[in-house]
Amino acid sequence: MAKPKKAEQATTVVYCGPSIPGVAKQYTAYPTALAEAIVKQPAMEGLVVPLEQLPEAMKNLRSGTGHISRLYRLVQVKH
Repeated sequence: MAKPKKAEQATTVVYCGPSIPGVAKQYTAYPTALAEAIVKQPAMEGLVVPLEQLPEAMKNLRSGTGHISRLYRLVQVKH
């Protein structure tokens, strides 16, 4: 008898980009990525991080350094 498959747990992701009315709020957890917004602005995909990586992402945003900070500024300019 085969063992039942283990249910996959959805990874909680957090949006670290600038708040965009009607789309996403900064530091909000989402059960799935912001698919529609990411299709319209692919740079947003880099601003959706697993919850475990949130402290490092916030550190980079505060210091203004790193890849996530660069993506943040890119998305901010376009909105």
